[in-house]
Amino acid sequence: MKEKHVWRIEGFDGTELIFEREVPLHLLSDRQMEEVLRRLVSRYLSESEIVGASLNQKAERTSFLDVRRSMQPPHLISCGENPHYIARVVRE
Repeated sequence: MKEKHVWRIEGFDGTELIFEREVPLHLLSDRQMEEVLRRLVSRYLSESEIVGASLNQKAERTSFLDVRRSMQPPHLISCGENPHYIARVVRE
């Protein structure tokens, strides 16, 4: 039987799990997953915070929508501060 891989997306407010979803890996690229995480985080930001986090690197900007990647296994992609969202590939 062939193994299936999925993106596991989790959202946390502090340490409390507020969101959990699995999506088949073939439906979202890494870049698309980054955008999903940004969209989930932006639901909790004001319009001004979204604009401030979207400015280019030359401006004084906030890091609310910056995506971070861990290089150590389990290779997480994360976005946000509080709440924050993480995604990782797991075997189903």
